[in-house]
Amino acid sequence: VAALMKNSGVLFANDVNPDRCQAVVGNFHRLGVVNVILLSKDGRKIPSMHLNLDRVLLDAPCSGTGVISNDQSVKQSRDIKDVLRTAHLQKELILAAIDSCRPGGTVVYSTCSLLVSENEDVVQYALNNRKVRLVSTGLDFGDSGFKKFKHYKFHPSMSLTRRYYPHVHNVDGFFVAKLEKI
Repeated sequence: VAALMKNSGVLFANDVNPDRCQAVVGNFHRLGVVNVILLSKDGRKIPSMHLNLDRVLLDAPCSGTGVISNDQSVKQSRDIKDVLRTAHLQKELILAAIDSCRPGGTVVYSTCSLLVSENEDVVQYALNNRKVRLVSTGLDFGDSGFKKFKHYKFHPSMSLTRRYYPHVHNVDGFFVAKLEKI
């Protein structure tokens, strides 16, 4: 992100885990990144900082079902309670990301999960609870997100989201949505 910004403007990077924050500092130095402010806060508390951001990238904590082929422990270490707890946290985080944005700003929501409950359902929750709309991700490959899945029914614009499958796209499984704050 810093490279895309050409080291101009201000880039806020946040991870609730201080150890991961510390680990990334070396990368910033090695890559010559000078425009970053590193935070280690609960992302749900970021709106209280009144940052009025232009763009937010929320790489949300998730079940990791899209990376099972790389991490077999995901199969054994997750149960339905974990998924429900994570989906609840994701809903809180996406609302906080939107609340941290200025009107006209964008939020990109991504997970390495293939579960509808962590992807389309979270985005639908944001559409229902904040003044936002889905816009094109600008990604020209990947499958469209689901507009309907089992008992779920989503907004027609959910087709603007993108799903990536290991067996189809030769990448880890993940999901991407881009929301614009109205």
